Amino acid sequence: MGRPELASATVPLLERDAELAAAETALADAREGRGRVLLVEGAAGSGKSALVGAIRTLAELHDLGVRHAIAGEYEREYAFGCVRQLFEPLLRSASAQERAELLAGAAAPAEWVVAPPAGAGVEHAAAGFAALHGIYWLTANVAAAGPLLLVVDDVHWADDASVQALGHLARRIADLPVVLVVALRPQEPGAPAALIDDLRAIPGVTRLTPRPLSERGVAAIVRAGAPEATDATCAACHAASAGNPLYLRELLRTFDGGDGAALGAPETAALVAEASVPTLAARVGRRVAKVAAGAPALAVAMAVLGDGESLQNATLLAGLDAGAAAGIARRLRHIEVLDTEDPFAFVHPLVRRSVYDELSIAERDAAHTEAARLLQKAGAPPEAIAAHLSALRPAGNDAVVAGLLAAAEAATARAAPEAAIRLLTRALEEGAATPPRGELLLALGRAELVVRDPACVAHLSEALELTSDPARRAVVGVELASVLAAAGQWDAARSLILDGLREIDEEDVEPITDLEALRAALMTNDPELAPLFPAERARFEALAAGPSWSAHALAALLAAQVALSGEEPTGASDWAERALRDGVLIGERDAGSWAGTQVIMALAYTERYDRALEVAADIEREGRRGGSLIGLLGGPAYRGQVAHLRGDLRAAEADLRTVLDLANQTGMAMWSVSLFLMYLDALLEREQLDDVVAMVEAFTLPPAFMASTSGGILAYSRGRLRVARGDREGGLADLRAAEEVLRPLGFGPNYFPWRSALALALPAEDRDAAVALADEELGMARATGLPRALGVALRGRALLEPGAEGVALLEESLAALERSEATLERARSLAALGSALRRGRRRVEAREHLAAAMELAHRCGADRLTAHAHEELRAAGGRPRRVARSGADALTASELRVARLAAAGRANVEIAQELYVSVKTIETHLSHAYAKLGLSGQGARGRLATVLDVT
Repeated sequence: MGRPELASATVPLLERDAELAAAETALADAREGRGRVLLVEGAAGSGKSALVGAIRTLAELHDLGVRHAIAGEYEREYAFGCVRQLFEPLLRSASAQERAELLAGAAAPAEWVVAPPAGAGVEHAAAGFAALHGIYWLTANVAAAGPLLLVVDDVHWADDASVQALGHLARRIADLPVVLVVALRPQEPGAPAALIDDLRAIPGVTRLTPRPLSERGVAAIVRAGAPEATDATCAACHAASAGNPLYLRELLRTFDGGDGAALGAPETAALVAEASVPTLAARVGRRVAKVAAGAPALAVAMAVLGDGESLQNATLLAGLDAGAAAGIARRLRHIEVLDTEDPFAFVHPLVRRSVYDELSIAERDAAHTEAARLLQKAGAPPEAIAAHLSALRPAGNDAVVAGLLAAAEAATARAAPEAAIRLLTRALEEGAATPPRGELLLALGRAELVVRDPACVAHLSEALELTSDPARRAVVGVELASVLAAAGQWDAARSLILDGLREIDEEDVEPITDLEALRAALMTNDPELAPLFPAERARFEALAAGPSWSAHALAALLAAQVALSGEEPTGASDWAERALRDGVLIGERDAGSWAGTQVIMALAYTERYDRALEVAADIEREGRRGGSLIGLLGGPAYRGQVAHLRGDLRAAEADLRTVLDLANQTGMAMWSVSLFLMYLDALLEREQLDDVVAMVEAFTLPPAFMASTSGGILAYSRGRLRVARGDREGGLADLRAAEEVLRPLGFGPNYFPWRSALALALPAEDRDAAVALADEELGMARATGLPRALGVALRGRALLEPGAEGVALLEESLAALERSEATLERARSLAALGSALRRGRRRVEAREHLAAAMELAHRCGADRLTAHAHEELRAAGGRPRRVARSGADALTASELRVARLAAAGRANVEIAQELYVSVKTIETHLSHAYAKLGLSGQGARGRLATVLDVT
């Protein structure tokens, strides 16, 4: 029934065998390196915390390290409060060397959460994912010393950031030697319900729900203190407490001071019914009053301050002598009102709450005001002070707002915008004169913008209305216009920008540049506005010479416009280098923000691949340093984009998986559209990516975005995939829709060849239209002088011409691509030329080109092109052997990526951190790679570079 070794000093842990067995299984799994999550849910007083305590005892018996946190009713003002409880003592006590090891690599951002460096501020506001991932890696580094139990109790009172961190860890814990125990009350008012529901929905979570004690269990507890208690008395205790362990203990304390001696009296059963649960506050109050004259005041002070505070602060708040207060605290612990004395904690939150609820509203206001004053004088953290300020009724107090703002800034420094939003919302409710309402609304709107809360539009709009200074209005206007543009409200965003430009003095260059950079970005993505860009170009070029971030962003946008419209490539390179000078673009504003993408496109689509990779590495490095999600996504995305353009489809696929997973995890679904285009060749050629192809098919955009660049890219990508899979009619409809958007935008064939794709999808009766499209593309490609674009355009035109003329165009295509690094495009032109020669009965030449195409396609990882070339070679009279998958070719994209990083000298933990997976996953990939590559024994890792030909 119970477990003696886990028995409490006062009440044994009864009727919890099933829960403890589940916990022992989880702990055993952790010792074997398999992580588990236990979710303990129970009503107030149900024994939830006692069960958690028993699990901690079990863990200690089995030599697991134990780290424990408990949320309090004021915990929601503490950004990452539970995470700080778990790890702050460990980092504080660690030596400099130990601290460096715990925070090594991707764990570094955890320092922002646990102990932000001096001066940290808004730069980490949007670093939420990096912080969450840092907490995961800090946990992994701690667990490297041995299996670990992490316990977080009363999560219903935890702050949003802590619950998000627990969810992030729970989803990735399977490969760590860690048991995560999360305990909470279901349906607790004010709890972060959506986040808690997400925790419940995580696959593999074991839910433990302590049930009420049976009548037999209650009888055992009653008779532990009063062996002579009658069956009627025990039954009455069960009925009165409903089997709730806390209510039962409080019920028992009403008899003879709580020693249970009177329970054996015949009349006790009748008395039990009178001592019902709703009298908890009165019973606690009576017991406290018997301790000493000052005991009620000290208990109230403790209830106001909350668990974990110092006895000294409670003594000052109660207005008592220190010696007297110490004696009272000892006696409160003796009568089981307190669990600890200094720092103090009540035996149960309901006991604390019962004392607190006896205060009137006016008494609470006075107590919290004084508590905030005492804590501020003692140099307490801003969050501790804000917890009391938030509990006050709004009264227009400037000092209250100042305290709340300080706590909001601390939350922002810890990458917890949700906590900042709560504090700023409360600051607005205060209705104080200072700071002005417009400033508070701007701060609130910015915090909401980080978490993509739609409320930011209303708050930024009101902030703009309340701001009179033109330069300041420009700053607010840029932020609001960015939000409106991201929501597809193009006209509203453009109107806002134009209004701002009319208000600002022409000599005030910096805010003008901010507005114009955003206006230019809108113009280049909106088919209706794009034709206006040439007339404004000179103005944009003049502003791009300035020193501000927006000036560099304008230069980046001009670089992309020159490159993507098919103008002379040197101009694009010049503008790109101007954008990158002095490190301003990437070093500020979210690792380059949207402008970083513009530079990469300018370089990649003018075939400056090595330079594009250098910039991608800089963006990723800055993303990791500052926690920018755009940087973390952009690094591998841009690297994969270059691999894709060069024809290394395995590397492209590996990066595609990494970035798609990360984008989906972080709610950055709009990135998916760009990724579909970046990796289109991999989707067309790699059989292993059919699941991503299905994602392209199912992906939807709001109507406003379907009429923008994003919509054109999605329609083009979907059209190409449908045509390739035999749905010519559906693909043609998509490609026609793409033309409606892409033609006004003026994209050249070096960006993507939508003209030839549409031409080749048109039916035979539309040959004239097809030839016109292909000729248009070829003319533009010749003007660029870029070999990749020219080779693709020549092939597209050739496929519309039978006979010798088509062969000649394909030979010219192949000659152009020989000057390019676009290996896959060369293989495609080889295959097309071989097929054309076969149809022209030049079978010997055909076999030569088809064999080369098959070999090159195989090297690229283009499975479908390899198979096509194989069949064509057979039709040409060749006797090709099916290409065997052996050596490096036999590796999956993920195995190849991991093996390449290992060959380049990266440690397993470094690879895992870079790819956002566990160390165990990396070990599995390497194990498979070694087997496929025929490597074993000591030195196998060192021989990877030779086998993979890593340079």
